[in-house]
Amino acid sequence: MSFFFVLFILIFINCSLTNAQKIFIVTSSDNYGKINLKKSFYIGYANPSFGIIYDLKLPKKYYLITPDGKKEKITLFRHTFFDKALNIKRIGYKAVITPLYKGDYNICIIGDYSLTSQGKIIQDFTKVVFHVEEKKKWDNLCGFDLEIKPYTRPYGLKETAIFWGQVLYNGKPLKNGMVETEKLNYFSFSLNNLPRDSNNEVNYPLLKKETKISKNGFFVVSFEEPGWWVVSIKIKRGFKNFGNKLYPFEIRTNLWLYIFPKSL
Repeated sequence: MSFFFVLFILIFINCSLTNAQKIFIVTSSDNYGKINLKKSFYIGYANPSFGIIYDLKLPKKYYLITPDGKKEKITLFRHTFFDKALNIKRIGYKAVITPLYKGDYNICIIGDYSLTSQGKIIQDFTKVVFHVEEKKKWDNLCGFDLEIKPYTRPYGLKETAIFWGQVLYNGKPLKNGMVETEKLNYFSFSLNNLPRDSNNEVNYPLLKKETKISKNGFFVVSFEEPGWWVVSIKIKRGFKNFGNKLYPFEIRTNLWLYIFPKSL
């Protein structure tokens, strides 16, 4: 497959998907850890379904919520990702966490403002739960303006599992909106593997699922394959000045989940 054909496909994909890039927080395995044992979490910017990696600006805030609900600082180290789509290096970060207590931690990332190709400003609020030996406070919150509260334990899930959550905006249930669910395909990206419909077009509905929330902010989603998945929702938040110009402003929250193979 020639470079120019790949480039054409990628440009078409990027033009077809609005605000498709999201901040991710993943590990090279699952999100389990042990006391006093280091665990690396990788933070980057990607179009999850298509496995396309982008450069990530240093987030505005990054911290840890301990099982006791305390906020602790974390350090981000510069990390290089390899974008398999265009065969180039991308800028990202790595957080090395050494848990001192048993229980469930939240790794919380508040992204910088980003101008999309559609002329909108978007800000990501992203989290993942880090489970350390003992089940404790897996429903703690990062305190984001827009956040997903898990009602299903957010780890130990196998493919076909059902996940129940609630969307909170400024601490209260969001009354309407659309939750997106998609898998991160960075580790197995190939243009040849994109699903096709009966017209031989890329089957976008298979790559990104949509679920309406209830009037109390609740939703239920499922996961068909093992790997890293993200559950997201975004809302409009007026306008924001960026580079001496006013743009529509949106915020989005992302919850990352690791799904185990059903055969385990």
